[in-house]
Amino acid sequence: MGNSDIADILEMTSKLLDLHDKDEIRSKTYASAVFNISRIDEPLALMTQNQLMGLRGIGKLLAATIEEISKTGTLLELQSLMEQTPEGIFDIFKVKGLGVKKIKLLWKNLGIDNTNELRIACENGTIEKEKGFGLKTQEAIIASLDFLKEQLGKLRIDAAQALSAQILKILQAHYTDTVEVGTVPRKLEIAEVLQFAVPKDGFGGIKVDSPDFEQDMQLSSPGKWVGKFQNYAIPIEIIKISTIEKTKAVLILNGHEDHFKHQNAAGLSFYQHINQTQIQTEQEAYATFGINYIVPEMREGLDEFEWAKKHANEDLITWQKLIGTLHNHSTYSDGSHTLTQMADYAKEIGLSYFGIADHSQTATYAHGLAPETVKKQHVEIDNLNAAYTDFTIFKGIESDILLDGSLDYEDSVLASFDYVVASVHSVLNMNLEKATARLIKAIENPYTTILGHLSGRLLLSRNGYPLDYQKIIDACAANKVSIELNASPYRLDIDWRWIPRCVDKGVLISINPDAHEMHGLLDMHFGTQVARKAGLTTDMTLNALPLEKLKAFFKKKL
Repeated sequence: MGNSDIADILEMTSKLLDLHDKDEIRSKTYASAVFNISRIDEPLALMTQNQLMGLRGIGKLLAATIEEISKTGTLLELQSLMEQTPEGIFDIFKVKGLGVKKIKLLWKNLGIDNTNELRIACENGTIEKEKGFGLKTQEAIIASLDFLKEQLGKLRIDAAQALSAQILKILQAHYTDTVEVGTVPRKLEIAEVLQFAVPKDGFGGIKVDSPDFEQDMQLSSPGKWVGKFQNYAIPIEIIKISTIEKTKAVLILNGHEDHFKHQNAAGLSFYQHINQTQIQTEQEAYATFGINYIVPEMREGLDEFEWAKKHANEDLITWQKLIGTLHNHSTYSDGSHTLTQMADYAKEIGLSYFGIADHSQTATYAHGLAPETVKKQHVEIDNLNAAYTDFTIFKGIESDILLDGSLDYEDSVLASFDYVVASVHSVLNMNLEKATARLIKAIENPYTTILGHLSGRLLLSRNGYPLDYQKIIDACAANKVSIELNASPYRLDIDWRWIPRCVDKGVLISINPDAHEMHGLLDMHFGTQVARKAGLTTDMTLNALPLEKLKAFFKKKL
């Protein structure tokens, strides 16, 4: 059992204690422990009570609780609380904007214990009349319920790829030549279905003899198995294709239908070309159509054919072409690993430079750095750089963009950094005009180097705030500010669909992991995948620049 699993159990126990008005002190102890545990690198499950009590913020009560969770996988206290809690309450916990106190009011005062009753109460105006709620809260609840309903049966890119690999292994035991098709090869940030192709001739359909799979007979056909895998809500499709036409079939399954509607000068569509041409490889399909090869990531029916007239596939950014990473956190703020550990790991995975960008002072929830702490960190960086060979640590900061668009810290402090990642972390409910003006003011600040996680979205959890993307991109171009592609699979923000406009305007994209622990640096794999969807080339990727060119960009001389 990992530390995050222990933290999840403690967090839910804290919520349920509050919900049932039981042991406020214990609830607060568990709640504060959640944050502390997220900063501990060592596996708590392997520690004794005495060892646990030696950790910061963990006393005798909490140590005993963690030991119980580690040994049993649960907590008797939590099980008892769950038995007293209507099942639907756990779904209400997922509704944005509803904390435990408000959920308790809804349950105790109005008898609402599931999302269906919550929606009805919102639609008939009951919620807005309840003390402590109001019309705006009611509208926000409806919007959150709509969003949650829309996300059912979907997976983020990281979960989709992991689950698809698990299913593929099982299917290949039945059909050796099974391949992934659809969402996963196209590297879509959200998967709504997982698809697999099985080369198989004859009249027989696809049969999967495994208790992990449950077939939906009504949706299935001789050419397609449709159903579910284990307890996952996402649909699974296993498509039968001809062994002779395997290349063509896989090519078509690995692209949006609009990709194949593209016509050449003679009016022949790519789909028609594929079906009337003998091809051995996908590369041959494009070559005989008179175009450079287009990778599955880019087959979205946008401007990929125009892109391919100017570029070769080799121009696309890859993991191997990334030279460094520029948005990362350490134990100075809310990271799990020290600055040295983070930098050493970056070097270990083959990077040549590492930028630390811990939170700024306003982010008290994340232990943002006070000016004196900034000085302390800079001294450590200087010492580390003096010891490194062929590796550089840059002094950065993730500065909160304040309500009026100004950056955190006085100019004298901002001037001490090599670069500044400017990000919004608070007041995410501005209208389009105010939110756009706020960001543009931050972009125009001479100390802003990179605009962090532009929209503030959290995939399958929170929509981004409304913005005029064209104005923001234009402002970045005018002020020589890079835009971050936050590579966390929870964000992947800026949306890749806006990257072509960035490139057209000369705005460099920085593929940043926003890593809070060492292995978080590897999230740049996901960022690279969706950057390739947008046709991002190596020369337009900030952290693919050689060291001296990067330094020139920091000084806005590139």
